[in-house]
Amino acid sequence: MAERTIDLDENFDSLNPWVRKSIELFNDGQYLDKISHVYNYQADRPVRIEDNLRRQIRVAHNNRNDEDLIRLLSRLDKFPYDEPFWYLIKNVPGFIDSNPEQVRRIARTLYSMTDEEVVVRIESQPKLNQQTGPMFNNWLRNEFQIKSLEEFKESTEGIVILGESEETGKNFLIDDLNQDVSKRPDLIAKVNARYVIGEAKWIGQSGGNQYKSVAEVLKFCGAQRGQVLRIGIIDGYPWMTKKPTGATVNDRICVEVQESTYNSMSALLLNEFFSSLMN
Repeated sequence: MAERTIDLDENFDSLNPWVRKSIELFNDGQYLDKISHVYNYQADRPVRIEDNLRRQIRVAHNNRNDEDLIRLLSRLDKFPYDEPFWYLIKNVPGFIDSNPEQVRRIARTLYSMTDEEVVVRIESQPKLNQQTGPMFNNWLRNEFQIKSLEEFKESTEGIVILGESEETGKNFLIDDLNQDVSKRPDLIAKVNARYVIGEAKWIGQSGGNQYKSVAEVLKFCGAQRGQVLRIGIIDGYPWMTKKPTGATVNDRICVEVQESTYNSMSALLLNEFFSSLMN
């Protein structure tokens, strides 16, 4: 919990204008459908074990044949549970033979399930791809003009995005724009002759790791240097203001993002923000 210094019901207009727009966008009822064009979460196709291999796995399981079961499962990409030693058991030559205690331990865990459950777990729907950075980058490429470094430098009209590698982008910011960055930001843009850099985050819920991500964006925004404009591109939970009961959300993540004076905004507002810099 965090103490708000701004009453959202009484002083909503005192928030940063891009924060206000993001909250309003979040509350419009179609936010998730819209933001899914940026963060397009898709699960991979479920695994389907070949019929003969499935039969062999079930036989080895029912016969309690530890080594056969482990060797059969090592032929698959997915394992029935999150086993910390599995990658090494599977991929290091000789580890199945030379580590009988661990083979036996893993097998005992598998025997605590039925043979059918082992197969079902392997064939279950994979987890969604949680790598949001590539999703944001792909969306940028679809929405804006992507330029090489030389084209980017030469551009003086319109909105362009630098499409170079991690190293090239970082070096450009350090060497040419005198920016203090440890890595390439998610966004390196140019609006007419004005440079804009930003960090993008999808925050799906409350929690310690989520707060760390938000704090990184706010710290990035706070390191403003020279004429290069820094922005936070934040989506998801931080724009939530009301609980289902109608009470105000006072989670630290939401309060710090919403009360920040930095230009933090939803990715869906980027084009509008860039356009505002052209006026």
